[in-house]
Amino acid sequence: MNRLFSIVTLILLLNACKDDGGNTPQPDLTGKIVIPDTTQDTTLFFTSIDNVSIPVHISIPASSPANMPATVVMHGSGGNWDDDDTNNDGIADVITEWELSSQNKQWKELFNNEGIVSAFPGSYYRRGTVENKGDWKNPPNQFTISATFVRNYDAYSTLELLRKLVRSDGTPIVIAEKVAILGFSHGGTAVQSTLFDTSVVPANWQWSQSYSGTTYTTEMRPPAPLPEAGGFVAGVIYYPGSFHNSYYGNPCSGTSIFQTYADFMIHLPSEDSLTPNSNCMLETVSNNGGGVATVHNYSGADHSFDGKTTGVDGEASTLARQRSVSYLKSKLGLN
Repeated sequence: MNRLFSIVTLILLLNACKDDGGNTPQPDLTGKIVIPDTTQDTTLFFTSIDNVSIPVHISIPASSPANMPATVVMHGSGGNWDDDDTNNDGIADVITEWELSSQNKQWKELFNNEGIVSAFPGSYYRRGTVENKGDWKNPPNQFTISATFVRNYDAYSTLELLRKLVRSDGTPIVIAEKVAILGFSHGGTAVQSTLFDTSVVPANWQWSQSYSGTTYTTEMRPPAPLPEAGGFVAGVIYYPGSFHNSYYGNPCSGTSIFQTYADFMIHLPSEDSLTPNSNCMLETVSNNGGGVATVHNYSGADHSFDGKTTGVDGEASTLARQRSVSYLKSKLGLN
């Protein structure tokens, strides 16, 4: 992997290419991002909300056809990159930027083996934190990395980035309408927000969130708009928050407007304190309509079971990964 690729040779072309001396016309690469044929791993950047430059690690499977489906992977509270806790306070404070976490590396290999391009946007580090822990779980810091109204913008920016990738002859690397999204915990909550169907928002709806009895409104953003070329074809969600601090209303009191525009699969461990809210969300989705939920429950498993190798969590991880890959392949047209 050439980690300098994005800085040295990746060019976003702003002008149409001319033909070479009036002979063979060259492809029009206006607005495209040219990736050399030999590139497999690289790191790209896009400008997200608040002018923060978010790094996106993209893996392109070797020996695959020019047009491939893709999946955007939204990291959990541990962040995108390999990290360390240098002062032993239980919170990671130092990262190795451009080095994916072990969980992300495993998923990258899973997608590579299936001929699926994978993209890993890092939502935390350049916004000021390594992990979603400590003070970052509550206002005002939480609003900076919100899974409800910040990270969905990251997801859609990554989707649009993937749609710009071409080979030197102008051939798209990613099939524009065949991109899915996958997320874990905080990233799973971000997947929910990304798949939210904004067309169902009532005209008088006010976006707000409640934390410890305090309701916040001025800090809120509306949901990320759907790209002109359309959104994700489907999603896979692992042990999300689902409550969104009443941003969409309360899913457990029947006041939520939440529904998705695409189908999704969700993995829920029985020992996770977040699962009851997810069950309320699923009831809301069933009542409100929209995307169809495929639900898998894992008895005895706990939060963050993905990637575990032993015990009940290890068994849940293996089974959930099999189910996830099969589901994504079917939604991406690979089955």
